[in-house]
Amino acid sequence: MSVIDILTRVDSICKKYDKYDADKLNGANVAGDDPFARLYASVDADINECVEKAEAAKQEKNRATVVALNAEIRRTKAKLLEEDLPKLQRLALKKVKGLTKEEFATRSDLVAALPDRIQSIPDGSSTATKKNGTWGASGSRTGGAIKFDTSDGNFDDEYFKGTDESNQFRREYEMRKMKQDEGLDVIGEGLETLKNMASDMNEELDRQVPLMDEMDEKVDRANTDLKNTNVRLRETVLQLRSSRNFCIDIILLCVILGIAAYLYNVLKNNTAAAFPPLRSELLLASLRSAAAAAAMSAVNITNVAVLDNPTAFLNPFQFEISYECLIPLDDDLEWKLIYVGSAEDENYDQQLESVLVGPVNVGTYRFVLQADPPDPSKIREEDIIGVTVLLLTCSYVGQEFMRVGYYVNNDYDDEQLREEPPAKLLIDRVQRNILADKPRVTKFPINFHPEPSTSTGQQQQEPQTSSPENHTGDDVSKPSTDQ
Repeated sequence: MSVIDILTRVDSICKKYDKYDADKLNGANVAGDDPFARLYASVDADINECVEKAEAAKQEKNRATVVALNAEIRRTKAKLLEEDLPKLQRLALKKVKGLTKEEFATRSDLVAALPDRIQSIPDGSSTATKKNGTWGASGSRTGGAIKFDTSDGNFDDEYFKGTDESNQFRREYEMRKMKQDEGLDVIGEGLETLKNMASDMNEELDRQVPLMDEMDEKVDRANTDLKNTNVRLRETVLQLRSSRNFCIDIILLCVILGIAAYLYNVLKNNTAAAFPPLRSELLLASLRSAAAAAAMSAVNITNVAVLDNPTAFLNPFQFEISYECLIPLDDDLEWKLIYVGSAEDENYDQQLESVLVGPVNVGTYRFVLQADPPDPSKIREEDIIGVTVLLLTCSYVGQEFMRVGYYVNNDYDDEQLREEPPAKLLIDRVQRNILADKPRVTKFPINFHPEPSTSTGQQQQEPQTSSPENHTGDDVSKPSTDQ
């Protein structure tokens, strides 16, 4: 099979399936709800196409191309006369809603004129037109004048009919062509994006180049100024710190130190001779301070474990307290648990529990302190939800010497209630969480063995030492340390 035959067959297959091309149908403006109008427009387009091919065949000098074009014209004419024309005749006789009698008659006249139009198209053969308007046998079959080389095969109508293999090939060709077109479209879009990005980068670089040049100039000037400054500074240091000046500085420093030592010895001797009682009083004061510091560590808390945590707000508090006593104590130790109800007003504070433990001898002790929960009615609703403070204090003879503070976080136990709090507080759904891993411990110096003569003075000072606010002015209180 020659190349001309292959091209002819491929072109005939393509033309055969042009009616399934949606783009071509849309381009031919074949639209509407009337089947007759759509089919007549398709037939009219095929007739015009055959006329154009006939004109092209007249002007073509290549015999093979002329034969291929004439074959396509004959196939199209046969299709129009055998398939499309009977359909049009049936549709022309079919009544359509909204169609007038004149339009109905016009359709019959258009259909009647189609056979003459189709048969008048030249196809390279002498046609014999029958009286009834049907398609006659072609001249090539009756010994027509056109002759061509058919050594590679015959070019009759049966030769150009599509087969299953050619149809499959056509479908695969169209599918791959569509995929290639889609891939090329994607590549084109990517290239367009890269082009825009490159253009933007180029514009940005053009704007940045002057700024970079200006920065380079400023850096060069700064480097030059720094070098000049270093040179001048080095010269100045060499002038000020010569070997001669260095020796003079050493001598002057020794003289100043000698004068200072002499003045210190003179003042020391004069102070000791003039104020001997004051010196003894200072010694006694230092001894008393040492004794107070020693007495401060008579009782030490070794551990405080928070039990049943986290838990509901209305559940009782439980603390396991471990402490050690370094010296025997005659009176009991008083342990208190205080709940801070408001950060602005101390009137909302509640003392949850107060217990006495003792007498206490030297050794290690451990007990569980249990206290009732705070009364919600004595706390403002806006202060219940949020963070507050819980204080655990220890006192001896009305003197507070140890305070452990915990942060307490009160919040709803449900995530939805936390995100959208109800208008009225639901105390049963509030959960209490004591931050037991971050306590704040504060120690206060007291006298664990008060003298009888000073017991009255101590009782008057009890209200001042019972709360931590009264220790703010005490200089000997130690800073808080994390346990």
